[in-house]
Amino acid sequence: MRRAEPQIRSPGLPQVHSLHASRHRWHVGITLIELLVVLGVIAIIVGLSVPALAGYAKQLRLKAITRQVVGLVSLARSLAITAHEDHAVVVDREEGELSVVTLSSGEAQEQRVRLPQSTSVEVLMGGEPAAEARVVFKPAGSLATRTMSLVLADRGRSHTITITGATGAITVD
Repeated sequence: MRRAEPQIRSPGLPQVHSLHASRHRWHVGITLIELLVVLGVIAIIVGLSVPALAGYAKQLRLKAITRQVVGLVSLARSLAITAHEDHAVVVDREEGELSVVTLSSGEAQEQRVRLPQSTSVEVLMGGEPAAEARVVFKPAGSLATRTMSLVLADRGRSHTITITGATGAITVD
């Protein structure tokens, strides 16, 4: 005599015999192949994005240095106006730094901008290299000379800070 198979009953669902139920069950999880494919895709994405991020970091470094130099130039202009005496931004290429100096006393201010070794600075007057590596502000806030530019360059990228001679206005290109 044959034994009756136990049945699983759920309201509204067809009857399922317990012997065949294990064949229709879905196994939850991932296979090793699926995991390796996902890791491979992630590795490709990371490999493609690293060079772009490195270039972006260089660009950010140059922008940060440019902002610091603009701040130093603005400080020199403000000090010249408030102290009623000439102040200059002096470029020391050997030390790789820019500083603000009171011309009458030769006293250097505490604020300095140190340039990374990969960054160079060139001082231009009217588009030509300047005889002296400094930008002098008069007590009125204007320059002692005509329009000057500080060109900051780092590995093929450059930013130009232009100081208008008559007004002392500072712009960045």
